Amino acid sequence: MEFTAMDEAIDWLKRHRQEVLVGTIVTAAGATFIVVSAGAGVLVLAPLVLMTQSESTPEGAVCGERK
Repeated sequence: MEFTAMDEAIDWLKRHRQEVLVGTIVTAAGATFIVVSAGAGVLVLAPLVLMTQSESTPEGAVCGERK
């Protein structure tokens, strides 16, 4: 789903909360979010960057490595 403003996305989610699946990707105002459940039927738009994990190890982060 794609919206030009956050208000549009929030209004749409409020009206369609029964139809939206957890894990749905939503683009609003140029940012990407994922729908997550916060319990008790509450849906939250979480920034997708929070759900990603870096596969690379920062330089110098290996245990025991010294420069």
